[in-house]
Amino acid sequence: MEKKLPEGWEWKRLGDVATVGAGNSAPQGEQYFTDGIYPFVRTKDAGREKATICLVNTTDKVNNFAVKECRLKLLPAKTLIVPKSGASTFLNHRALLGKPSYVSSHLATVIAGNDLLPEYLYFWSLTIDVKQLTHDVNYPSLRLSELESAKIPLPPLETQRKIVAILEKADETKRLRMQADGLTNQLLQSVFLEMFGDPVKNPKGWEMVKLGDFGDWASGGTPSRTKPEYFQGNIPWFTAGELNDSYLLNSKERITEEALEVSAAKIFPKETMLIGMYDTAAFKMGLLLHPASSNQACAAFILKKEEFDSLFALHLFKAMKPVFLSKRRGVRQKNLSQTIIKNFEVPLPPFSLQTEFRQIVERVEKMRQNQKQSQQEINNLFNALMQKAFAGELIT
Repeated sequence: MEKKLPEGWEWKRLGDVATVGAGNSAPQGEQYFTDGIYPFVRTKDAGREKATICLVNTTDKVNNFAVKECRLKLLPAKTLIVPKSGASTFLNHRALLGKPSYVSSHLATVIAGNDLLPEYLYFWSLTIDVKQLTHDVNYPSLRLSELESAKIPLPPLETQRKIVAILEKADETKRLRMQADGLTNQLLQSVFLEMFGDPVKNPKGWEMVKLGDFGDWASGGTPSRTKPEYFQGNIPWFTAGELNDSYLLNSKERITEEALEVSAAKIFPKETMLIGMYDTAAFKMGLLLHPASSNQACAAFILKKEEFDSLFALHLFKAMKPVFLSKRRGVRQKNLSQTIIKNFEVPLPPFSLQTEFRQIVERVEKMRQNQKQSQQEINNLFNALMQKAFAGELIT
C-alpha cells in the first residue's frame, strides 16, 4: 500500500517519468578495444564503486570500429545504471554516469525525464532492494518491465533540488570517511617500508631465510558433502575464496568435531597464516584471529612466534605478493605448492624490530575500530535521512 505523501507530491511509475532501457552486448574481440577511447561500462565497474553519483572510471574502453561495427548506443551523462542480470543483481549497486558512455547489456539504464532530477533518481534508487521488484528471488534477474513499474515518490522540482542538496552533503561525509579508512591502510604500508625497506630489493641487507625453516606447514581438508550434518558445527572452516589478504574472523561455513575426525581437516591455532594455492586463489592469504580449519586449497603456515611475528609476516607477504605469484607453475592452471613456498627466501629483520612494528599495527587497528564505529554511525544517519527524504519528511 502506498504511503500518504505531502501536498504537491505524487506516486509515479518510474516508466512514466523516465526512460528505462538497457545497454548493448559487449563486443567480443580485442580488435574492438585496441586503442579504445570511449568508456564501456560493465557490471564490474558498478560493483567496484558500489554506489557513486559520478562513475567515470571503467576497465574497458571501446574504439570507433566497435561503435560502428557493433552499433553501440551512447548513453548520456547522468544516466542511472542498475545491474539487471547475473550474480551482482541482488547486490544493489547503483551509479550515475559521470560522462557519456557505452554500457553493457547486463545493466539497466534509466534516463530521467523533465520532471525528475537524475540525482534525485539516483538517491531514491539506493532505497530500492531489487528483490522487492522481481517476481523470482531465487533467480538473480531484473526485468525492465519490473523496473518501469516501480513507484517513485515525486515532489516538485524545487523540492527535489533541496532534497538532493542535503543528501549530497551526507553522501560526501560518507565518501570522506571511506577515504580516511583508505589512508589508514596506506599508513601501515608506508610504516612497513620505512622500517624494513622494500622486501623484494632488501636495501637494508636483512638476513634472507627460507620460509620452511620458520614454521610448520600443513594443508586443510574438506569433509564429505554427502553428510550435510558435518557442516552444522561450531568450528570455523575457511575456503581459499574467503582469503582476503587481511584478517580472518568469520567463515561462511562451520564444521563439527566429527567432521574433523573423518576428514583431512584439522584445527589451526590463532595467528596461523592461510595461503591460497590454486589458480586465481594463489597468492591470497589471511591471518586467523582465532583457531579455525580450512579446506585443502589452503596451505597453513604456523609461524615460530619467537622468530617470525605474524603481523610482520602478513605485511611482508602482501608486499612480496607479485614475487610469489611469479613462482606459480602450470600450463592451463598456475598453482603454488608447499615445496615452492617452503624454499622461498624472504628477508628477516631482528625480532625486536618486528615486535615494534606489531605494536604500531595494534595501535592502528584500535584506530581502525573507532573508524568502523564512526562509519556505521554515518551510514545509519545517511539511511535515516534517505527514509525521511522519500517519505516527504525531510523538506516540508
